[in-house]
Amino acid sequence: MQPDPEPWYTTTLNVWTLAGVLVATWTLTKTLTEGWRRTIGRRRYLTTRLRKIAPGVRHDYVESLLGEPKWQSTMECTRLVANEGQNTDDYDRKVEITVRTWPLSRLGYLVTWGDDDTVVMYGITTISWWFRPRVLIGDTRIRLGKTPFAVLGEPGEHSAWLGNRRFGYREHHYFGNPGGYRSWYVGVNDIGYNAVHPALDWFDDEDDSRTRLLPDRQAAYRASAPINTVVISGIALYEEVQEGGFFGISLGVDQDLVRLADPEYQVIDSRISRAHRRIRDWRWLMNYRRRERKLRALYCR
Repeated sequence: MQPDPEPWYTTTLNVWTLAGVLVATWTLTKTLTEGWRRTIGRRRYLTTRLRKIAPGVRHDYVESLLGEPKWQSTMECTRLVANEGQNTDDYDRKVEITVRTWPLSRLGYLVTWGDDDTVVMYGITTISWWFRPRVLIGDTRIRLGKTPFAVLGEPGEHSAWLGNRRFGYREHHYFGNPGGYRSWYVGVNDIGYNAVHPALDWFDDEDDSRTRLLPDRQAAYRASAPINTVVISGIALYEEVQEGGFFGISLGVDQDLVRLADPEYQVIDSRISRAHRRIRDWRWLMNYRRRERKLRALYCR
């Protein structure tokens, strides 16, 4: 009787080989996924997560999508009362708002305003031509960094400011029940992409606050200047929002806060930081020339 031939395989070898193949496949998939998110797929990756944010969600939910915020500060606001004749202590109406800011992979910034761990308002600012997300405002679809203000129709109110270094413009839109009782604040942030500042002689001299543009100049500005920042509010019922002092001089992200973390402002000098400073100077010159061309076009209207 002939003995059985030796098998051409061994069970032990196949098990370890299969385990090695599985580990290698998982590692390769993880590497490719992370590489895609950090390179050509980062715009889609961020846009997918930004779509999930809405007024009223918890801060922990936003943190699970984008990680911990890089900047955080607080501000004090006063709640609105339902009845103006209602006798309410001003101290009881005071509330502390937490402002958190996330950098979106050098493509933009996300800012949330939270009341008791609830996001009452959030804003998106684009700082790159590669990141121009589509935003639905009422029934109108816009693209940040590209679409001008004129496509939204007449705003409820507007505010503009111009300083030696900082500038900005914002306007308010509200659509009632069709818009989910949300308020949209769209504007130009001076750190944002394709930012155009108003000229000094466009402001209304009869306005004591010096934050209103002349009607004809406002129309020309809205027809040419693109929107690079949008802030969505649903439950932010505060006096500062109604009076127009909630945002300060920046709609959305604060340039003076976030720019200090850029490589060109690092305290420890290096070749990379020097290269970033040269790139910053070149970008500033290009942006200055672009703004001058747009201002000349506005003056010719």
